[in-house]
Amino acid sequence: MRAKILWLLFLLLSFVVTLPVTWLGLSKVDFFYASLHDNIGIDKHIERYAPRNRFNKKDFEKTSKQQRVTLFHGVVEAIHNDGVGLEALFYLNSNQQKTALFTDAEVIHLKDVAILLNKLKPVLIVVFAIWLMSLLWLFWKRIKLPTALQLSILSMVWVVIAVLILLLGPEKVFNQLHVWVFPKDHQWFFYYEESLMSTMMKAPYLFAYISAIWALLSIISTIILFKLMHLFLRIRR
Repeated sequence: MRAKILWLLFLLLSFVVTLPVTWLGLSKVDFFYASLHDNIGIDKHIERYAPRNRFNKKDFEKTSKQQRVTLFHGVVEAIHNDGVGLEALFYLNSNQQKTALFTDAEVIHLKDVAILLNKLKPVLIVVFAIWLMSLLWLFWKRIKLPTALQLSILSMVWVVIAVLILLLGPEKVFNQLHVWVFPKDHQWFFYYEESLMSTMMKAPYLFAYISAIWALLSIISTIILFKLMHLFLRIRR
């Protein structure tokens, strides 16, 4: 029983370790924005709300999918580079005039996201060090690895977490997380009518899909990691 609890804790820790790896992988493909653009109705969402923008940012609904994908790529690049380049993102209106994509408040929020990502880096390094020491300790103590069936059962903890999020309401969870992690005097909630950022990302729905993909890839990565451990132990014996 004690061994199972130890492996459960190690499984949870392994999942946390895989999160930044799968995040980086997803960032390289812009979190599948190009695919999600059509499949979750972002195109229709833009057609509906972009013309209602209150800050005179006209004609965004007339931009092409490729332009939006390029702009989203610019956002992804910026939040992983201290927010550099956010102010320079623009699109062309029907008169071929450059129009800044974001308002000052939106730029500040996205820079807050970049700051958050930077703050998480040393935390993740510490988590990885703890994971590595735990792995060595488990091998040193020769605590038996869980079987594939046990691993699958242990993985059900993530299903329980997902159910809890659904019961609480994904939007409520999304909003509460923003309250906890962002400065109180910085705007993070934007109505579609006042924000091309929220409109082009169909927030928070896009983030719900990205989170689901991210979690699934991290679970798969964790299972692969345990499979490699099984292989290592077999070779060692």
